[in-house]
Amino acid sequence: MRKKMNDVVLESAPAAPGLAGLVRSSSTKASVLRIAVGAVALALCANLEIPLQPVPFTLQILALGFIAATLKPKEAASAAAAYAAAGACGLPVFAGGMGGVWRLAGPTGGFILGFIAGAWVGSFLLSKLSKTHLPWAVSAFISLVAMIGAVYLCGWAQLVLVVHLSVSAAFAAGVAPFVVFDLIKAGLVASVLGVGHIVADSIHR
Repeated sequence: MRKKMNDVVLESAPAAPGLAGLVRSSSTKASVLRIAVGAVALALCANLEIPLQPVPFTLQILALGFIAATLKPKEAASAAAAYAAAGACGLPVFAGGMGGVWRLAGPTGGFILGFIAGAWVGSFLLSKLSKTHLPWAVSAFISLVAMIGAVYLCGWAQLVLVVHLSVSAAFAAGVAPFVVFDLIKAGLVASVLGVGHIVADSIHR
């Protein structure tokens, strides 16, 4: 009789979620948190600017570099997309404390949307190069240069197709003034995180 009662209790008790379920739930929450932090970082760096025309100089490439180098491709792209969506909804997260969907159709819109492509490209390429024999910092720098190239390509295209600048004028206004500074930012991110990887490797040995 006691055995039957125990069987009834066991059958009626809810199944435990199991380690896999707990890990998956925790991983999802951590992923959402990383995406949110990345979006906030882009918003904060947007307001550290030098108001050049037609494209302001900001620290967003620096933030995007850290995002691409530390998050998975989908997470990195999602962080940039969340930032763009927040600004499109009217939150003052774009350069100069601006917001609104119309900003995405303006001179800087291509660069903002390019953050999404750039974040994915940089993160994906780093995930591949980090498996080679290249030093991690070198892999990161190459990946971040590709990230910057993707951002520039999107921004340059919008200046030509939407703002109707000539190809050369769009390059002169939206790309050329930023190349050196953005490469320095990429080098800074790669160096800082490269040192972090060396320290982490030495600790685990």
